[in-house]
Amino acid sequence: MSTTEAYRRFRRRLLVTMTMLALLATAVVAWQLASSASDREQAIRKQTQHYARAIEAHVLSTIQLSDIALLGFSNAIKVAPYTPQTIDSLLSSRGAFFGSNFWITFLDPNGYAAASSRDIAVKGVNYADRDYFQAQLKPGNGLFIGEPTIGKVSKSRLFFLSRRVEDADGKFLGVIVAPVDASNLAETFENSRLSEDVTITLFHTNGHIVARAPLFDQTFNRDIRDSNVYRAFGSNPTGTINTVSPIDKKSRIASYRKLPNLPLVVTVGNSNVGLALISQRQFLIAGVALFLIFTLILAAIVYALRSFAAAEERERRYRILYATSTETEKKLASSEQRLRLIADNLPIVIAYMDRDEHYSFKNRRFAEIYGNGEELQQVLPPELYAETKPHLERAFAGETVHFERGMQRKDQERCDAITYVPDRDEYGNVIGLFVMAEDISERKRHEESSKLATLMYENASEGMMVTDAEGRILSVNPAFSQISGYASEEVIGHLAYELTSSHQNIKFYSRMRQTITHTGYWEGEIWHQHKNGDHYLVSLRFNTVFDDKGNPLRHVALFTDITKKKATEEAIWKQANFDNLTGLPNRRMFNDRLRQEIKKAARDQLPMALIFIDLDGFKAVNDTLGHDFGDILLKQVAERLHECVRNTDTVARLGGDEFTVILSELKEPGDVVRIVQEILHSLSRSFQLKHEIAHISGSVGISLFPDDGDDAEVLIKNADQAMYLAKQQGRNRFNYFAPFMQEASQMRIELAKELHSALKNKELRLLFQPIRHLATNKIEMAEALIRWEHPQRGLLKPAEFIGVAENTGIIAAIGEWVFQEAAALAASFGNDFKVCVNKSAWQFRHEAVGVEHWLELLREQALSPRSMVIEITEGLLLEANREVVHRMESLRDAHLQISLDDFGYGYSSLNFLKRFKIDFLKLDTSFSDNQLLCEAIVAMAHRLDIKVIAEKVENEAQLEILIAAGCDFGQGYLFGVPISAEKLHHLLISQ
Repeated sequence: MSTTEAYRRFRRRLLVTMTMLALLATAVVAWQLASSASDREQAIRKQTQHYARAIEAHVLSTIQLSDIALLGFSNAIKVAPYTPQTIDSLLSSRGAFFGSNFWITFLDPNGYAAASSRDIAVKGVNYADRDYFQAQLKPGNGLFIGEPTIGKVSKSRLFFLSRRVEDADGKFLGVIVAPVDASNLAETFENSRLSEDVTITLFHTNGHIVARAPLFDQTFNRDIRDSNVYRAFGSNPTGTINTVSPIDKKSRIASYRKLPNLPLVVTVGNSNVGLALISQRQFLIAGVALFLIFTLILAAIVYALRSFAAAEERERRYRILYATSTETEKKLASSEQRLRLIADNLPIVIAYMDRDEHYSFKNRRFAEIYGNGEELQQVLPPELYAETKPHLERAFAGETVHFERGMQRKDQERCDAITYVPDRDEYGNVIGLFVMAEDISERKRHEESSKLATLMYENASEGMMVTDAEGRILSVNPAFSQISGYASEEVIGHLAYELTSSHQNIKFYSRMRQTITHTGYWEGEIWHQHKNGDHYLVSLRFNTVFDDKGNPLRHVALFTDITKKKATEEAIWKQANFDNLTGLPNRRMFNDRLRQEIKKAARDQLPMALIFIDLDGFKAVNDTLGHDFGDILLKQVAERLHECVRNTDTVARLGGDEFTVILSELKEPGDVVRIVQEILHSLSRSFQLKHEIAHISGSVGISLFPDDGDDAEVLIKNADQAMYLAKQQGRNRFNYFAPFMQEASQMRIELAKELHSALKNKELRLLFQPIRHLATNKIEMAEALIRWEHPQRGLLKPAEFIGVAENTGIIAAIGEWVFQEAAALAASFGNDFKVCVNKSAWQFRHEAVGVEHWLELLREQALSPRSMVIEITEGLLLEANREVVHRMESLRDAHLQISLDDFGYGYSSLNFLKRFKIDFLKLDTSFSDNQLLCEAIVAMAHRLDIKVIAEKVENEAQLEILIAAGCDFGQGYLFGVPISAEKLHHLLISQ
């Protein structure tokens, strides 16, 4: 190790610099650790806050739904005669059902249960000691939420919502209570957990747990007033804290939110154990990184010190070497003559050039090639001199230069490899150049040819393999390795047949070898085995290279992996002939097999049957559960159909919910009925779709060969018509084709053609049925009703032609005509008069509602948009898909009023009324004889700011019930039959 002063100065500076670098690296790593831990904790806090908001919204929705039910029944009890029978009728399980989340119980003023919406034995049970009853003894308390407890009768884990019930004079009638099943909330919480570390808790402000996931059964009604979350929400209704759960003693980041104006608190906890693990891992990584940095710094210090000492040692040796250089020069001078002799006999050009580009030494080969020129410019043509000049300048700058230079000599292209080696004086200045030139023309030609062959070999997309005459591998190209998975060193020296798979037998390889031996060539497809064990198909071509005596010298094999190509061809064929969802034959394959079976049945003179199946209720599954569940249902249907038929029969899916079965080689007529009945029975059984259960059925049409047709198109058409009749007759049944079905189908086709002409010939008419205000007995509205004055059949009602119009799509034009005609006639009734126009559900599903065009028509008639009421059916709202919602919103934005027809006929939902902001609700006639239900529905509608129109009022008894219930409008033959616009106009003038 050096001990000079310069070495010691260098060592001090190096140590100071490296120490500062180590301190800087330590600071950067520490800052990164702190920043990463903080970011992770903030992310967990935001996640739990969002989670808590979502849970809060769900709990609020459940309580609001329960409270709406309490309000509705409370108002109904107020206006109904206060008798046990009345209360029991309102709350009976037949009249009120709210699913499994909650039910309704009425307590009399003494706290005894009088009636319940659920079939449980609560009548006569005293609940006067419960907090939700005690809280309502004093007026003005509103909605009360009681603490969690076990039901006296149901023994379920519940918490209770209650409201005070008074009559019109303020007399205390009792308490209406909604027990809410906490286990359903806990189940929802459990399904909402994103991971096992997440906990979701709902607790009462008195500190008792209502629902929790996980451990609901163990924690229900547990007191957590000693927890940090309970103490925290007392000072702030929302927040996020670090805490240790009193239940499982785990450390978590918890976000809590107190429900507005309710004594309930939602908290979501997320374990921060992961944060600690991440921090430990990061500390470990940081420690390793710092260790590596310090190690590198130490190694750099040692390396730098050793390098500095070595440089000093080299400098000392150079001085010694320089001292001996004079003696060496003398020895070289003495051998100059021998070197000259050697240079003249070398096959390459050797010369010496000074800085003036003058040759002071040239060997004999130089004169043979370049002549006797003394300077470079005399030796080379101008263009070659210009090409050489840059290399010459680099050499005189002190760089050893190698380059290649081409030139024309004796009608041949010549290429020289030129080398310039600088000659320096004692000061290191370049004083001349040693010049060497070698003729490499032949080598360049061989190199170019070899490079081209190598380029083709290395970059070919086909795998290439060269073997000796015995089949032992000598060389492979990269494409070979890419296709086979074997590197070149793994296969060189092995026999080529070792790459093949067991797909081909010994006879195949014997024939292949004989062909190569006799012809020197073989081409075909063969299976190889990949290095990973997979088998792949290749297109292989063998060629033989012979030596000068005609004996086999080498075999060259070229092959391409065609596995994917073959698989693609097979996949394309399968996609073209099979249904992607169910794997059944599609319409194309079905038509082909049907024609084949028809030919076979005609040849063997055996009957054949075609079964056409259409699923009943499939659309409802799609609309309510979603298309993913619909796809699962279709797959299960395909499996059940396969189980019902024979192996020789064909089951196909034509598209949508339409399936067909080809029953071939029928020996007994009863086989068709047996198979069809088995299919109907199989389809009527429930379907398990993940966590949902669906119920559907099938409508089946049957056509027989040759009785019902002798070609595929006729058999399909006739089976379709038989299926259509089965669906019309009530579904879940089958029908054989009969000739009258063809007549009915033809009649529908003719009616569709005549409908197109009806618009052009102005055969459609509008009548108006008056709608009276029950309080004033004045006509304030009318419903526009379409009629068709058919030239041969007379006046047709909508039921006779609207279905055909919807099936053919002409309903769009009819609907547009109805609106235009109604708007034009409404102008004569006055701006305060409202005309109701029915809108077909088909138009909402299949086309955009022409709202802008309607508004333009109303402006032309100087009518307000509120003069027109668009009537839709309750069934349309069940779909509630994006298109229906968008079109409903467009009507609301245009200020057109909306009326919901047939309310209560199908699936009545309060949520639909709130969501779509309905203006009028048309009460179904089935309610008009039940005053209590009428009162409840009217009270509910008025609470939602909706007017009620009673339809089909035909007698005074119904009218009295409707007036007593507070109904707003009435429509029916009691008030007037549908009349022309002119007659309606006279009625309005006369009232």
